[in-house]
Amino acid sequence: MAAVVQTHERECAVCTNDFTTPKILPCGHLLCLECVIRWMDSKPDAGCPLCTCPIVEHDDNSSRTSVTVADVLPTDHVMEAIVESARVLVTDDTCSVCDDLKAEYICMQCVEKMCASCMKMHKMSISRSHDVESVSTVTPERLAASRPALCADHGDKPAEFFCTDHGLSICESCIFKKHGQCLGVKTLNEEIESAESTLIRLTKILVKSEKALKKALDKLNIPLHDIVVSEGRRMAQVDQEFDRIQQMVEASRKRVKTLIGDSSLKLKNSVSDLKKELDKRLGKVASHKHLVARASAVAPRSALIDATQALTNRVNSLDLRAKIETKVSVYFSSRNKKCYNNVVERIADELRRLEQQQSTLGVK
Repeated sequence: MAAVVQTHERECAVCTNDFTTPKILPCGHLLCLECVIRWMDSKPDAGCPLCTCPIVEHDDNSSRTSVTVADVLPTDHVMEAIVESARVLVTDDTCSVCDDLKAEYICMQCVEKMCASCMKMHKMSISRSHDVESVSTVTPERLAASRPALCADHGDKPAEFFCTDHGLSICESCIFKKHGQCLGVKTLNEEIESAESTLIRLTKILVKSEKALKKALDKLNIPLHDIVVSEGRRMAQVDQEFDRIQQMVEASRKRVKTLIGDSSLKLKNSVSDLKKELDKRLGKVASHKHLVARASAVAPRSALIDATQALTNRVNSLDLRAKIETKVSVYFSSRNKKCYNNVVERIADELRRLEQQQSTLGVK
């Protein structure tokens, strides 16, 4: 699994800046919330700027505004946390305590940059169990994953429980004050373990689907190649036959070649359209597999549950079990054999017609 997010992966394809409230499109690519709105407002039937897949499915309610569509799209909380952590690492290189010394270390839990002296003090205080590392070695993914989950109502208190009724991480005091009547209160570790199991299951589903799509695409290359080779062979046969007959059959040769070209074009277009559709489906599967992999590897505890639910809903909506039709070879071998036999018959008929014209005109 890919655990490191490259710098360009943190950038929106529309604004080219780091993501702000990254939204997951149906194809699995990300755009900023405001960029989704602007992109949809800029052109009718706007698709993803990276793969052209529709942002609004065809069977969706077309009367919804771009703002409504963007709001409904799930937010990638994992990427959001990574972008925020990257911003922390590249900005403000001074010690957060001294203000006048260069920060060489960072506390992975407090997310505070410190000089060497302050680092020693930090390790001697109540935060001595925290992980303090060199700023130069910490990645945004590790920093994002190390942040503790905080209570949704008390931002400064660690969350030890999760209310599935409200989808919130909560502290112990909130259980009695605000969630006493909720039936779905679990320990945060239990919910995270459940989310991790779900991510493993999603990964297996996506890997299986990805293999099936790649196999289907490989199979389509065979009939597509056969169409091109057969077209060339048939064209050569036609050329040889009509060259032998010289000028008398020039018009007939052009007509026959047109028939062959049209027939082959229809077949090539049919297979190419199917390839494009499978390519898009493969892109969706690969994008969502990447999201699941990233969520499995670097998701912060508070974002993991939201990300898991959003990815579960999205993977379930991808229709991964749809039958993949690859019977092009059968269609090609039977339908086109008949088509080319018809072409031969047309040639013979055309030659007979020309011979009759010659006989009528007395041409020898």
